[in-house]
Amino acid sequence: MRVVVTGGSGQLGTLVLRRLCATRAIKSVVSIDLQPPRVACRKLEAHALDVRSPRVAEVLHGADALVHLAFVVTERKPRRELFDINVGGSRNVLGSALAAGVSVIVYSSSVAAYGVVPGHAEPMTEDEPRIRQDDFPYSAAKYDVEALLDELEAQHPGVAIARLRPGILVGTHMEHALGDLLRRRLLVDLGAPIPWVWDEDVADATVRALERRARGAFNLCAEPALDADALAAGRSIRVVRIPALARQALRVLGPVAGKLGLGRTDPSWSRAGGVRMIQSSERARKELGWRPRAASGGDVLDLYLRSAPRRLHPRLQVFFKLLALAGRTPPPEEVRRTSMRIHLALLGPHGGDVGLLLERGRLRVGPPPRPPEATVTLRAEALFDLLGGRLDLNTAQMTGKLRVEGEPTAIMLLGGIVGTLRAASQASGVRGRVVSSALDLLARPLGGASPSHATPAKGRP
Repeated sequence: MRVVVTGGSGQLGTLVLRRLCATRAIKSVVSIDLQPPRVACRKLEAHALDVRSPRVAEVLHGADALVHLAFVVTERKPRRELFDINVGGSRNVLGSALAAGVSVIVYSSSVAAYGVVPGHAEPMTEDEPRIRQDDFPYSAAKYDVEALLDELEAQHPGVAIARLRPGILVGTHMEHALGDLLRRRLLVDLGAPIPWVWDEDVADATVRALERRARGAFNLCAEPALDADALAAGRSIRVVRIPALARQALRVLGPVAGKLGLGRTDPSWSRAGGVRMIQSSERARKELGWRPRAASGGDVLDLYLRSAPRRLHPRLQVFFKLLALAGRTPPPEEVRRTSMRIHLALLGPHGGDVGLLLERGRLRVGPPPRPPEATVTLRAEALFDLLGGRLDLNTAQMTGKLRVEGEPTAIMLLGGIVGTLRAASQASGVRGRVVSSALDLLARPLGGASPSHATPAKGRP
């Protein structure tokens, strides 16, 4: 099976690509996005394309299924351009897919497709009437694409078309205003329960809909949805309240700020405040067999606080600076022809994303590569345990504390780094004492029992 995914480099697209790559029945995975994805997979091919490009039709030739995720969500853009990308681009992608003869289409819609307006039933089922909200361009665009799907379903009854309607996606990597706030342990009071969902749960539902050739709409939301005060209670997070007058000023001044180049978030998102959007995900549970890891709104926040990188620990910053300096020395003869691009994903509040780039035996430390040849994922605490000798690589892999995607020999490189540092610490003279002292500092646990010895959550280290 050949599956094409638009928006493969986005928050949800990255997770969907990883799942598709791990599915044996899928022989070929194709990503369409403006930049290469951070996914290590030999059966993945990436195309740097705008969804409006005529070349999309070429890429879709020979495809069996389409997963359409590409969409401008929070980014501030002129209204005409936003609709040209979101609606016009969707029309191009969907039309090209049907012309190519795909038999399955999964589209990531949104709870906003119902219209973020008062008066919806509680809870909303998939039969809730959709309302086009013209003053909220993102919501209106989601409505328009679903209206297009209504037409295509009638014209192509042999094609299985599923539309997923998730709440707000929360995950370890969120490059937008909500992610910025949560990394600072802040949560904005929206004046209503927050309809959010863990992004890996949405990725799971996406693949389930594809494999089951599902049809129709599916709500995806953590239940029950909780308001900001209930979410913050007993957790290390602070609620921020924005007065109604300030929200109104944001709506009025938003276009002016946009012309001045201030802010990167579409101010129309302020219209989402105070509206109750309570979804029922019962259909997804029954028809897709969906069992979210983060079942409730509180579970979503707990999983985020436990898993999402916040700021790389200072000692790890020192560690990677030492690696960068070590990479300047001439490499041993046996590795001078070795090259590899590794994305080291360190989870947890003390973690971060680091690129380990081995080029002809020389190690360079920098941003994560696009695409990597391998992704090594573990908690920051587990790396401290590896450095301190409290954990070895084989045990870490066997117990799920460390996961390798893509080129399996990447684990040998990581082991070589740890082993080289340990060996250097045993050398005689000043160099050995300096390295030993540095390694002792780096190897100390973060305090208390090491979290890396806890049982990992399903699907992640």
